[in-house]
Amino acid sequence: MKLLKNISALFLLITLSSCGQETTFQEDVMTYLKSNGTAKQYNYAYDELLKMLGNQFPKTTENTTGWDYLEANKEKHVSEILSLLEPVYVKNFTHEEIKKMNAFYQSEAGKQLVADGEKLTEDQKKEVNDFYGSETGKTIVEKQPILATEIAKVSEGWSRDLYETALSMLK
Repeated sequence: MKLLKNISALFLLITLSSCGQETTFQEDVMTYLKSNGTAKQYNYAYDELLKMLGNQFPKTTENTTGWDYLEANKEKHVSEILSLLEPVYVKNFTHEEIKKMNAFYQSEAGKQLVADGEKLTEDQKKEVNDFYGSETGKTIVEKQPILATEIAKVSEGWSRDLYETALSMLK
């Protein structure tokens, strides 16, 4: 009986440890998507969608509830797309690669690259080149076609669903 309890306890610890590691990987991917400019791009896309919809469906008393919803839920919808993209990165990169990608994009050179790559200093350009010359950088470049295809599918579904939701609320 004691052996059974010990085995059960060990199994529980292994399970919790595995879940903890998986969560950390997922959290690191989310950090990466926020630091590499992906979240910024989807925030911009959301704003552009609202501008386009504003031209088609100006705010009226009939659709004000829909507009209020869309304006108040931008963060929710952008978080949704990041969550949908997370499995793409988990599938295509190791946790260690994501950690290295995060380290780069959280560096001054990485931040400047995202903010405005044309304003990189010579030292920052060297850091960017060194990163993309590393094994992790080469992996990113190598996987770019696969990522582009998978991200396009996810983005298409997200934007279609968002557009349909918006239309149903604004008509």
